[in-house]
Amino acid sequence: MKKTALACGLSLLAGAALAQDTARPVGDDFVALFSSYCLQKFPDDGALVAQAAQDKLEPLSAAQVKVLEHKDNGLGWMVSRAGVPYLLTVEQASLHSCALRRTSDEVMNGDALIAAARHFVEAGGHKLMPPAVFARPLAGGGVSHSMTLQELDEKDQPLPQAYMFFVVSYPAKPRADGTLAKPFYEIRFMRQMFRQQT
Repeated sequence: MKKTALACGLSLLAGAALAQDTARPVGDDFVALFSSYCLQKFPDDGALVAQAAQDKLEPLSAAQVKVLEHKDNGLGWMVSRAGVPYLLTVEQASLHSCALRRTSDEVMNGDALIAAARHFVEAGGHKLMPPAVFARPLAGGGVSHSMTLQELDEKDQPLPQAYMFFVVSYPAKPRADGTLAKPFYEIRFMRQMFRQQT
């Protein structure tokens, strides 16, 4: 049942016109980076910042983080793996989150990220609920497809924490010279606390 729900959610997430079996899996680097920072260090922001400094990640400016998170209170870094730039961000406002994102010219399959999150929570005696899938239109013709998997404790009670996979599609846009920029996708995976931990 769980596998069926997950497969259905991923299919919807990729979009009605995009078959799931054509989506390229996210790479091992994406999974390793998310695991290193958002699973092993977050929600301890101090430990995450220390790890980012040790790994010599390039910090983002406050303005760059605000563009990504749409909030003033946050941290961010750029990290490159195999020539692919990733953006790591931590939101520190009313929602506490750790997110890793990259852009792609094609839809990507998040199975490996979800499997890593599932393994992480199960190691602590918890589990993830079946995915809730949403699609939201954006200004300019984009669409945000999201899948949310909330964490349950050992008594199957919902916890104020979830894992969220996003595929945000951006259509082709005209450039200043009259040509069209190619359409692209933002692929993002997030660990989010619904309230700040104390």
